[in-house]
Amino acid sequence: MRRITFLLLLLTPLVAYAGADGALSLSPAVVMLSGAHGQSTTQTLRLVNGTSRPFSFDLVAQDVIGLKGERTYVDAGMLPGSIAATAVFSQNHVEVAPGRTVVVDITVTLPPETKLRGVRALFQGTNRVMSGNVPMIASLGSLLTFTAGGDVAMSAEPLVLRPQSATANLGASHTCTNSGSEPLVAKGVMAIVDARGVLVGRSTLQPHRLMPGESATLGAEYAGELDPGKYRVLVTYDYEGQTLTSTADLEVQ
Repeated sequence: MRRITFLLLLLTPLVAYAGADGALSLSPAVVMLSGAHGQSTTQTLRLVNGTSRPFSFDLVAQDVIGLKGERTYVDAGMLPGSIAATAVFSQNHVEVAPGRTVVVDITVTLPPETKLRGVRALFQGTNRVMSGNVPMIASLGSLLTFTAGGDVAMSAEPLVLRPQSATANLGASHTCTNSGSEPLVAKGVMAIVDARGVLVGRSTLQPHRLMPGESATLGAEYAGELDPGKYRVLVTYDYEGQTLTSTADLEVQ
């Protein structure tokens, strides 16, 4: 069996709070993989119950797509080339007592010629607990994304500026869309230059993951205060070795 190459494992846990007595956490939150169609991978998921209550979960795989700009989760086998339909869990149901940890392996295969690039391994809650006076069912999921050598592209609508005011700093935002066939992570920076082209300020944009077809409003706020004058705002994204820059002009009275 050919194996998908492991690229990057993000160890930041996904956390769901269950009242004031602790939290459930699932790690890794995201696994980024690179390989070819027909290859398989096995990943280990770790669920920690840091609460005082027992929880039970069914293990479910769902395909992840961008549909009409929104990230959407689809049950296994409902889409052509379903990655989720290939998923095999080492356990299909787990019980996790207070203060305990459970470990589950998931094995998935990237089907031949599939256009899908993501699957969610979902710990789907099966027991109801009380959070204050509100009954709830806790569910957590890890995202596995796959890059298979296709087109990587991102498009952006015109930059929209929120002018500096007495109660708010300058902000810039626009809608960006993953217009390619591969998942991407957009990292960026907002730069502000004056009428002479001199850099007067910059802000870092938080990284954002986009599945193919998914859109999101991205942007940043400048923490400083601009003096009266004319400026140009440049927002530049770096995504998978490519760049995209949007600009807009601004006058501060």
